[in-house]
Amino acid sequence: MADYHFVYKDVEGTSTQWDDIQRKLGNLPAKAPAFKPPAYTPAQDEASAPKDQAWFDGKTEEELEDLEDDKDLDDDRFLEEYRFAARLEHSDFCIYHLN
Repeated sequence: MADYHFVYKDVEGTSTQWDDIQRKLGNLPAKAPAFKPPAYTPAQDEASAPKDQAWFDGKTEEELEDLEDDKDLDDDRFLEEYRFAARLEHSDFCIYHLN
């Protein structure tokens, strides 16, 4: 024989007024809590971390020179400061040794 019974499944956590009344009277068991996934937290990786002064201080001179050509580096303020500081050091070095 074929199974002619059909059980309607609605969105999880919803119920009818009839089911609510039956639960209140104790004729039906309590509803299981609706599934709630944990809040989304993106994974931290080095590429998406903001570039601050400490990040630049941890780089070698060769890495900093490579970063000057990097088109993906969206914040050029630190590179400009690095270039300015390098020019200052170079100019101080030249002035000191020429005198």
